[in-house]
Amino acid sequence: MINSPVPAYVFGPFRLLPLERVLFEGDRALRLGSRAMDLLLALLERAGDIVDKHELVTIVWPHAVVDDATLRVHLAALRKALGDGRDGQRYITTIPGRGYGFLAPLAHTGRPAPGMAGVEPRHNLPVMLTRMLGRAEVLQTMANQLLQLRLLCIAGPGGIGKTTLAVVLATRVLRRYADGVCFVDLAPLDVGGLVPLALATALGVAVPAGDAMPVLLAYLRPRHMLIVLDNCEHVIGAAATLADALLKGAPLLHVLATSREPLRITSEQLLRLPALELPPADAVPDAAAARHFAAVQLFCERCAAVDEAFVLADADVPVVVDICRRLDGIPLALELAAGRIGHFGLHELRRQLDDRFRLLTRGARNMPLRHQTLRATLDWSYGLLDAQERQVLQALSVFKSRFRLASAGAVAGCDVFDTLADLAAKSLVSIEFCRQHVYYRLLDTTRAYASAQLSASGGAGAVLLRHARHCLGLAGRIAADWESMAPAHWSARYGRHVDDLRAAIDWAFGEDGDVALGVALTLAAQTLFYQLSLMDEYRVRVERALACMDRHALEDPDSEMQLHASLAHLLLHTQGVTGTMLRSFQRGYVLAMRTDDASRRAEAICGMWVCSLKMADFQGADNYVEQLALLCAARDDTAMRLVLARMRSAGAYLRGRYAQSAALARMVLAHPEGAGQLGFNNALLADHQVCLRGTLARSLWMQGRPDDALALAREAVTVGFEHNGVTLCVALAINAIPVALWCGQRGLAHAWTCLLCEHAARYGLLYWSAWGAAYQRLLDAGEALTQFPWPSVRSWPIQIDLMATLHDAAADSHALRRARTGQAPWSAPEVLRRDAHHRWRALAPGDAAGLEAVRAQLEEALLLARGQQAPGWELRCATSLAAVLQAQGHGAAAHALLAPVHAGYAQGHDTTDVMAAAALLAQLA
Repeated sequence: MINSPVPAYVFGPFRLLPLERVLFEGDRALRLGSRAMDLLLALLERAGDIVDKHELVTIVWPHAVVDDATLRVHLAALRKALGDGRDGQRYITTIPGRGYGFLAPLAHTGRPAPGMAGVEPRHNLPVMLTRMLGRAEVLQTMANQLLQLRLLCIAGPGGIGKTTLAVVLATRVLRRYADGVCFVDLAPLDVGGLVPLALATALGVAVPAGDAMPVLLAYLRPRHMLIVLDNCEHVIGAAATLADALLKGAPLLHVLATSREPLRITSEQLLRLPALELPPADAVPDAAAARHFAAVQLFCERCAAVDEAFVLADADVPVVVDICRRLDGIPLALELAAGRIGHFGLHELRRQLDDRFRLLTRGARNMPLRHQTLRATLDWSYGLLDAQERQVLQALSVFKSRFRLASAGAVAGCDVFDTLADLAAKSLVSIEFCRQHVYYRLLDTTRAYASAQLSASGGAGAVLLRHARHCLGLAGRIAADWESMAPAHWSARYGRHVDDLRAAIDWAFGEDGDVALGVALTLAAQTLFYQLSLMDEYRVRVERALACMDRHALEDPDSEMQLHASLAHLLLHTQGVTGTMLRSFQRGYVLAMRTDDASRRAEAICGMWVCSLKMADFQGADNYVEQLALLCAARDDTAMRLVLARMRSAGAYLRGRYAQSAALARMVLAHPEGAGQLGFNNALLADHQVCLRGTLARSLWMQGRPDDALALAREAVTVGFEHNGVTLCVALAINAIPVALWCGQRGLAHAWTCLLCEHAARYGLLYWSAWGAAYQRLLDAGEALTQFPWPSVRSWPIQIDLMATLHDAAADSHALRRARTGQAPWSAPEVLRRDAHHRWRALAPGDAAGLEAVRAQLEEALLLARGQQAPGWELRCATSLAAVLQAQGHGAAAHALLAPVHAGYAQGHDTTDVMAAAALLAQLA
């Protein structure tokens, strides 16, 4: 078993498999309670250390208040299982006043032991590729402090190892937080206003671009989580404001910050991270002794990684100690120096360092000494580069995220194959391997330093222009690949580029930018922003592009048309049906109709069709369908024809032609090209595959197939998760939740409503949040709801039509008027039925004339349902009418009416409607 690949802890006669949570004594599995197992794993994870009893309680009982006696009971059970103390063997040691420790000899077999078993809390912590040295004591201190304090700030100069310590600390305490750890890198941000957006992006929560905090606090308030704010110094005010708001508004949150200076807010516990330990100045140890000092150990390990022949000899110790001392024991400086060991050797390396430090020892008096020291280190490293390397490093500083070799060449404006390799060898560029690709990135401090050099060189304008043009081409490739790549793969590959596109757009619309290029970038970035569900941010960027076009009198009707089309959709989903939304749709349509470009005309027509549907103007929607049909007749475009079929399917449903709607939906779904991201999908925002599944699900329910409808609704929700935020909202609000309620699945409808509310809030989709709120009111109030509170009758007609089929209170005068005037054909039978029910309940006892009027309206509703060939509505109308006939003493007529309708159902026998009909038939028998 010693050579087994399965990770295991081995001590005495025992072997613990942490993944399986099984303890063996020899070959015999021991019975160990879950709490005792958690305690043993926690102690083994920290073998050799004394673990504070409070920390043990937090790890093993994260959501409970547990006293010392409970801890002692479970430790006693663990000791008994291990035979602790038998034959003089001790495994668990108690240190009074401090805690407990596993101090017996321990070995690991197989792969490295994974830590405590079970489901690990969620986190997005970076993977540390090298080990942290010299920080064990401070790490333990901060881990203990986090048990009592809610805000810790690690402060120190750049390159001192703040991020490394924060990541290792967060990994150490991860299991204390039920909702995990969220790591937020603030380094890419240029302005403090983006700090809340960076947190929202890391959490996966969409927020309004103008005021993110209310949404963030609402999301975080119930969560027990550690937020790590890394690299705060350049946005210190905004980071401090965010941390303060989080601590005050989310009582279960802890915050860990790294910065070159304190946040300076109340409740902050500051740790100034010292340099790595150096040998005493008055003593020169031998090589073995020198390696016990963390600065020397780090430098030697990095040298050996660069030059495998490197070995620290006693004679070289004074040189190495001098280098480490001159670099102040700062890890980044030590790594930069070690990166040149293969070229210079130790002695020349020290001479080069001496020259640079003499040159740069007199920094500005108002700058911290630690900043001067890091500047000296970077100046020295920069001074070792030739002109080509300097030029390339400066150009690379404009990248906000990692980049490929081709991207580096495009922005630098030259062949960078050899230069990039040299910069990586000198530790100025980091190399990352991801699947089959190689990526490069600059460390944050290196990027800032190189950016300053670029500005001083006078060549920033040309580099930023090349970067913006490169981003324009990249955005085009991103959009093209969306047509063919799986959504998850696409997001993983391209999602990181959003920071570069943001920077390029901001530069283009800046003082020295290029407005036309900024407009082109904004349009090209549409797919990325849409599919990352950054709807509200993109809305702000589109509005800025239009404003800049107007301010600079830029005449570009095609771009203006596309921007208005995007803005209209974005306004719809982020703000709802408004006059501004309608004007944007109309402006884009007018501009498109002036062109001969069929694709542009088709996109504008689709936009007006969507607008008409949201306003429940079905006649207007039909007119736009016919306009698209004329375009399709004039050109052979499969994608356009499939979109037309999708529109006709939706239109047929809304007109009450369910068989036709279902046939069209099946045709598109079965088409060989129907599985891809078809053209106009971006303009429509919601994925057409999901929309078609939803339309078909509702049609199937209308056709008397509730089981098939519910199964397809579930499928639409599942597929919706693979696409942008709007797609899932459409799948839930328009399709899945109504089908669930029609089938009587209130529990499922409630779960889907919660999902809708959470998803709409996460992505800042206020229109869909209103739908979620309406469903929530309907479900929570039940039959007690007597009046439905519409946000705005003018703005929500399609919601009125749908909600009126779900609750009698929603079938009010607005809904009835739309049903009577033919504005809502699909819902008319059910609206009339519910209104009749409401009138029946309001009748005075013995009001025969009133009951006869109710019967007449139900007969009208039943006639409409039969005319639509909609067994779903027909069964409901027949059941209600049969109940009225029964009340009038016409039991036989009631049975004769209802029995054949009920018999027509071959499925759905456990749905509410079918069971209600069966129960009534049993009474009438």
